[in-house]
Amino acid sequence: LVSLPGMMTGQILAGSPPLEAAKYQLLILFLISAGTGLGAMAAVWIGSRRLFDDRQRLRLDRLTTNRR
Repeated sequence: LVSLPGMMTGQILAGSPPLEAAKYQLLILFLISAGTGLGAMAAVWIGSRRLFDDRQRLRLDRLTTNRR
């Protein structure tokens, strides 16, 4: 996992221009945000597909498993 302040500091210490380091920092920030958003949307979509039937009824029985 890339840490944003550490990455920018490392680029500046390595001799990269600060503006270029800031651009990379924004790019990584947007990519992390997009990945988090897509993951949350996928979790909601998968959950809704599992918990609702074809007639849009909530199926609470699908939340529990019968272990015997």
